[in-house]
Amino acid sequence: MWKKIKLFMFFRTMIRRARTLIKDREESGQMVQNVRAKLQKDDIQEALKGFLDRIQALIRLADQYRLGNYRDISKKSMVLVIAGLLYFLSPIDAIPDFIAGLGLVDDLAIISYVWKTVNNEIEQFLDWEQESPNKTDTL
Repeated sequence: MWKKIKLFMFFRTMIRRARTLIKDREESGQMVQNVRAKLQKDDIQEALKGFLDRIQALIRLADQYRLGNYRDISKKSMVLVIAGLLYFLSPIDAIPDFIAGLGLVDDLAIISYVWKTVNNEIEQFLDWEQESPNKTDTL
């Protein structure tokens, strides 16, 4: 139970940070670049096999929102998406990333929570993305 409490305490911190980050196009762009860079690491890609597509979709959503190309998502949902990406990016969270085999478990739990919570809006974004492929960057 303590691990769950700790997990959501860290996530609440990321939500607070996301509320300010959502307003700063340059800083949110840097966050998107940092998450993309983290995903390029071989050990991360191996550990995230089943989640890589979801994380990449959240990155694209955050980037298109930041650029002003896609705004058909509630601010509350967008804050959750950014908070999830911030949590994933942070090496020190409920279970630090340097702990082999376990370090990404909490990150995946948060990404799953975000995906499940804002699933309908993510699906709308993915539909928009397919209808407008020239408007989005690919990873």
